[in-house]
Amino acid sequence: MENSARLAASVFRGKIMGNNLDQEIRMTQSSREKILDAATRIFAEKGFAGGSLSKVAKAAEVDISEAISLFPNESQLYETVLEAQFSMYAKRMEAAFDNDEPPTRKVELFAQAMCAVHRQSPCFFPLFYRELLTPSPFFETIVKRGIKHVAYLSDNNIAKGVRKGIFRRGINPANATMILAGMFHYYFLASRLAPSLLPEPGDDEQYFLQALKVFMEGMIEGA
Repeated sequence: MENSARLAASVFRGKIMGNNLDQEIRMTQSSREKILDAATRIFAEKGFAGGSLSKVAKAAEVDISEAISLFPNESQLYETVLEAQFSMYAKRMEAAFDNDEPPTRKVELFAQAMCAVHRQSPCFFPLFYRELLTPSPFFETIVKRGIKHVAYLSDNNIAKGVRKGIFRRGINPANATMILAGMFHYYFLASRLAPSLLPEPGDDEQYFLQALKVFMEGMIEGA
């Protein structure tokens, strides 16, 4: 009887400790998400140099000691933010090419994916542009690697279209990818920094459709 009571007490204590541990893990995950969300916004707005741990902790409403325990320094925090953003970008772009659609449709899906990132992940492109202007120590390993991977997918798709006679002969796939991306990146950048430069600020859909139409008319054989 006494042994049974000890066993029951031990099991009860184990459950309490397990519940406390689960709660602690959930709180830590919540704090980590809050910190990363705040850091992403601050780094996108102010750049790597403008995002101190104290600013991020205050914006995330997390104690500075907890922020330091999760991210010992700004460099590690910034690296985590960049990795998350460029991983998200790569996955969305990969989805545009990971299908059996014809090259023309994949170009459309690629453009749509870029626009979706612009709308749904508004911090990505500011982070990207800041890296282009003032590269961080992570430019080569995260930014350049991610962009080159996506460009490679687009280049291959356009080259396939040329080989099949869908796109015009003599088109350089790398140049075509750069032109397509540039048409949209200019719009994304201007809409954030100088919306008055745009013909009709805020009319994203009309611009995207017309830009894609102009691009495709220059690409398609016999158009």
